[in-house]
Amino acid sequence: MTLILKRLTLLAARELEETLVEALLDLQPALPGFTTALVAGHGEGFVRASVQESVRGRIDRLQLWIVLPEGDVKRVLDLLAARFAHSRLRWWVEPVEAMGELA
Repeated sequence: MTLILKRLTLLAARELEETLVEALLDLQPALPGFTTALVAGHGEGFVRASVQESVRGRIDRLQLWIVLPEGDVKRVLDLLAARFAHSRLRWWVEPVEAMGELA
């Protein structure tokens, strides 16, 4: 049987970084790992932007990527829904065609 991998991408307010990372690190069984980066959102949706973000024309966000087995995606999303219900956390899932490490 072939393991099907998915990439779960999360976008959250930067203020959630520590609690979001802590929640994911505490998840059991443990996740295979994840990557975070501070990013800027552009486009529509400036209703909740700070004055500084409105002037700059971009919203500060935390982006987080997790590559995990397809069967674990719902488990992670359920945890996030329970812990961050009103956080306006955005997410999406994409297929992972291949993954490896170059030596």
